[in-house]
Order: sequence, then structure tokens, then C-alpha cells
Amino acid sequence: MKRGILLLVLTASGAVPAGAQQTEYFEPPPPRPKFTLKWEALFRYDSIYHLRVRPDIERGRFEFRPEVAFEPSDRWKIGVRALGNLGTDHNDQNARNFDNYRSRGATLDRWYVEARPGGWIVLAGSFGMPLVSSEMLWDRDIQTPGAAVSRQIATGLSSLTFTAAGFYGPQREGDRSRIGAGQAVWRGGDANRFQVEAAAAYWTFDLDRLKSHFVRQNSPESYPGGQKFESDFRLADLLLRFRFLALRLPVTVSFDGIHNFAGPGGQRDALEGAVAVGSVGTPGTWRAFYIYQYVERDAVVGAYNTDDWWFHSRYQGHRIGAAFTVLPQVFVQAAIVFQRRLDLKATLNRITVDLVKMF
Repeated sequence: MKRGILLLVLTASGAVPAGAQQTEYFEPPPPRPKFTLKWEALFRYDSIYHLRVRPDIERGRFEFRPEVAFEPSDRWKIGVRALGNLGTDHNDQNARNFDNYRSRGATLDRWYVEARPGGWIVLAGSFGMPLVSSEMLWDRDIQTPGAAVSRQIATGLSSLTFTAAGFYGPQREGDRSRIGAGQAVWRGGDANRFQVEAAAAYWTFDLDRLKSHFVRQNSPESYPGGQKFESDFRLADLLLRFRFLALRLPVTVSFDGIHNFAGPGGQRDALEGAVAVGSVGTPGTWRAFYIYQYVERDAVVGAYNTDDWWFHSRYQGHRIGAAFTVLPQVFVQAAIVFQRRLDLKATLNRITVDLVKMF
């Protein structure tokens, strides 16, 4: 009898594992709402020389960007980011220097809502560029007022992400341009061995009320009171990135090709090739990089792409640099640009030395 009772007890206790009991009766509580504060900063020394029609430029720049976010659940996020700039040059020099920023001033450059229902990501407000792109096409410092919707689909060891986005007036100073873009991104491979990212996008630009100085090196068309873009911009962008380890160091190799279907012949193609070795963020780590760009005059919109290069289109050039992490999320980086306008033989040089605090 005792043996029978003991066997019954052991059978009953072993029929339901302890882990299953905890799962059934003690479900984890939903995550609590939380606030987060992040900030990043840039201290830059900038020297541009071998300019043909003006004296060389030597200047300093400080930029500070704190961001506060509230996450009521794992599906919602509300964020606001402030931007403060203080430079040795004045705001009235920004247009002449082809800058995408104000040397002196403060503003709210991000204010957005992010929703994650299921496998979707929905952004609305003013936020960072949600599409995969190189800075040859879009400067990461330029925020995008508007909306974007993304959907990720897992396919075994790879994934497909589809994004549609619309932006309104990304630049300051009364810009009322409208930009629409759609993109498909395929990612595959092993994060510890070899990864591939392939992105194909189509962009359309309806440029409106951009100040004359934002035409920059694109083909200008005069009108009473200023100048505007002579070309329309309907861009196809194909970006390939390969990530792998070499001698235990992370390596990224990328190729970006852009074609403007609305541009004039011989003025509508752009190409970038880049390689980066190493990483930054942890003290003692380092990164070195090389970038080559060839950009015809109306291949990209010069109002929105990178200002780390002096010219924004109609050039070819090289950018070489190295960075070293001195504190957690703080690194020093030095870079030099050799850039030549396509219609000139003279080469312009630019040296930047940055102290960067990352998010």
C-alpha cells in the first residue's frame, strides 16, 4: 500500500515540470514604462586649404545633442532631441561654406512617435533617416519630418525589410520640398562570420522653396530673385555591404551606386566604395577607413548629402581616417579629404580632427 501511494505521488509530481508550472501560473509582468536620457557630442577642428578663389579656412565646432525618450510599453516610444551648436565661424558663413548646420544656435531637431505593432515599425514626426543609405546620398545629421512605415519578414537565416517613407521640408530656412522613397533590404549570413546586406531604393524629389545657396554644385537655373535646380531628381540607389572578420577584426566593405533617371546625360551617375576595419566604443579599440566617391553634377541633390566633403556633387575624391577609443563611447578621429571638382585639375584638401561622444 505504501509503495502504491509513493508511486502515485512521484508520478503526479513528475507529470508537470516545474518550469511549466511557472509558465502557467507565474507569467512575467509586462515591462514598466520607462524614461531614457541619451546624449552625444562633437568637438571638431576643421581646416580646408588649396581653395582657388578664397583664403584657406580654419575653424572649430562644438555640437551637443541630448535626447529624452518615453517608452510606455515595448510597442511605443516617444522621443525628443535638442540640438545645440557653437562654432568659431558665424551663421552668415554657413551658406558660403556649404554647411548643413547652423554654426551658432539651438533647436529641437527630433520629435517623433514610434510604434511597433507586430512586425511593423511606424515612425511619425521628425526623426533620423529610416532608409539604409550612404552619406553620398543623405547626411545623417539632416532630420526627416514626415512618416515612414517598415515591415520585416524573416526567411530562415535571412530577412527582408520593406520601407516606404515621405518627408516634407527636411532643410531649414523655409524649405518646402517633398520627398518620397521606397526601399527593399535583404540581409543574410552569420553575424560571427560573414554577413551580406543588399538594399535597393527609389527616391523622388519635388524641390520647392530651397534657398539659392542650397543648389550648390548642381546645375543651376536662374529666375528673378535667385536660382533653382535645373534638373529633376528621380534616383535609383543600389547599396551592397559585406561584414566579416579578418584577423579577429570586424571589416565592412560597401559599394553604393546611384543613377538619376531625370538628370542630363553624362551628369547623372554617382559611385562610392568604402572599407572600414576595426570598431570604436570600448576603450583601446580602434577603426581605420577609406572612402572613394565619384559624383557627377546632377546625380544627387547637393542640398541633402554629406558636408564632411567640401563639394556636394560634380567631384571625385578620397577620404582617409582613423579613430581610437579613449573612454567608453568616446573616441578621437582624424581624417583627410583629397577632392577635385570634375571640371578642374586642382585638388582641394580638408583635415578634420574630431572628439566624439557616442550615444
